Amino acid sequence: MGSYFIFAIVLTVLYVIYYAVNIARDLYGKKESGKTDEEVFDLGLVDATEESISVSENETGFIIGSEKYDTEAETVASPAAQGGDAEQEEETAHARFERLKAKAEERMEDSVPYLSDPFTSEEMYKAMVSRGCPENRPELKWKPVKDEL
Repeated sequence: MGSYFIFAIVLTVLYVIYYAVNIARDLYGKKESGKTDEEVFDLGLVDATEESISVSENETGFIIGSEKYDTEAETVASPAAQGGDAEQEEETAHARFERLKAKAEERMEDSVPYLSDPFTSEEMYKAMVSRGCPENRPELKWKPVKDEL
């Protein structure tokens, strides 16, 4: 018999004895006192109930409990009354737009457009067939690449 089998048998016997002792202690051993490792927190009076507060809303405001709060309501003028004002508002809006546009243009930088004249797929195919010389467009730098395996 090899040394491995002797070691395995001895270890198995020791495990059987160990578990038998633990089971016997659990079944017949003296029970521990009621002391546990749990932590207990005092929550105060649990029986105290909270009262709910009523909230209601009406056209002029809302009421929370016994407090009343008023809200401001904006009056909307009818479209017939705004007929003359609409043109004036449009003019002021247009003037405001122009002012903002001028302010934005002051802060803009001059730049050269890049790829501002894009090719459609059909135009690109024609440019490829004509080796970079498309119709009514500047000549493209064309470098044909051969696929070498």
